[in-house]
Amino acid sequence: MIAQLRSELLKQRTTRTIGLLLLAATGLTLLGVFVEGVSSTLAELAQEDQQVTLLGAGSSGAVLFATFAGLIAVTNEFRYGTIRPTLLVQPRRRVVLAAKLAAAGLTGVIFGVACVALSLGAGLAILAARGIDVAPAGADLAALAGGTVAAAALSALLGVAIGTLVRNQVGAVVAVVAYAFLVDATLFAAAPAVGRYLPGKAGDALAGQPVENLLAPGVGAAVLAAWTLAVVVAATVRTDRSDV
Repeated sequence: MIAQLRSELLKQRTTRTIGLLLLAATGLTLLGVFVEGVSSTLAELAQEDQQVTLLGAGSSGAVLFATFAGLIAVTNEFRYGTIRPTLLVQPRRRVVLAAKLAAAGLTGVIFGVACVALSLGAGLAILAARGIDVAPAGADLAALAGGTVAAAALSALLGVAIGTLVRNQVGAVVAVVAYAFLVDATLFAAAPAVGRYLPGKAGDALAGQPVENLLAPGVGAAVLAAWTLAVVVAATVRTDRSDV
């Protein structure tokens, strides 16, 4: 398992797309912070909810691109045929899947930390430049940061599981984007009592987003973990029963 994990971590470090995804996530974070910080009035920025939105602008980029990183960790192998030598070296498929999950989880943590650091740093700088006192307490900011990192890590695991189920890289990416914008967002808008239990909105709750009708952060963490476990189990079954 250790040798396979080292192999997967090496793949993560040397895959150019992962670096590009991290760059895109941090760029989206900075853009979000800038838009929120500049477009809001002083009265709006003085409100705690608005400041949480500003300082937590990194959560969406971290979660989305961590999911893509998890997808690519699997679908690249099927796209380029490297899954065959991988399984020749380590024929125990569950070990390979577990190593991919662990490596992707660490990558998700990196995405979360990078985006949180940028959103907090840039957000606090904007508040200071505009002469606004920080309303959220230090414990609230720590919970916001920790929730975002945890949501990004779980999302990366989901990405690995979805990639294992779908395998086709383009199809997997399209499926995730379509789900996020057509299913998750639409159902939450139409029926928030149901939609808040979907993975995307559970992740928003875990990340501490100040959106009405979301679950409490702790409940959101449990729901997202349950979704992740369910999809990982389905991916394990597919890995055991399908050819490569």
